[in-house]
Amino acid sequence: MTTPNAHLSIIVYKGYPDWQQFRHTSLWIRFSDESPATMFHIIGASGFFRFEAYENPNPTESKKFAEMVEVGYLTSPASFTQVRQALQRILIDNQDREFNCQTWVENALKRLVEDGQLSTADYDRALNGMVDAIAAAEDEPGW
Repeated sequence: MTTPNAHLSIIVYKGYPDWQQFRHTSLWIRFSDESPATMFHIIGASGFFRFEAYENPNPTESKKFAEMVEVGYLTSPASFTQVRQALQRILIDNQDREFNCQTWVENALKRLVEDGQLSTADYDRALNGMVDAIAAAEDEPGW
């Protein structure tokens, strides 16, 4: 049995209100085998975030969908279990009040670069795309 290829995208959802700090980000990973497409992210409120993975065949169908940013394929084949275990190890810093899902996605991408699973060019392009998608939200009144 061969190990599947894993393709990553960043999904950006509109917040309520749709201000930059309320935009939600997650990693959506599709596998080349029969493994389900899965959303990996953190959920909860500041100080109480937790990791979550759930099957989501098409996040673009959500009413809150804002943008999908292509990241690319991991440089080495990886199974669903390998990807899940790697992402579960990304630090969730519930002591830092500035930490959020956007920070977690950035840290996850950094870890994939450090592990040799993602190129620096893919990281840079993906991070810039995520920042642009977040910046497309409305500015908070008074800014």
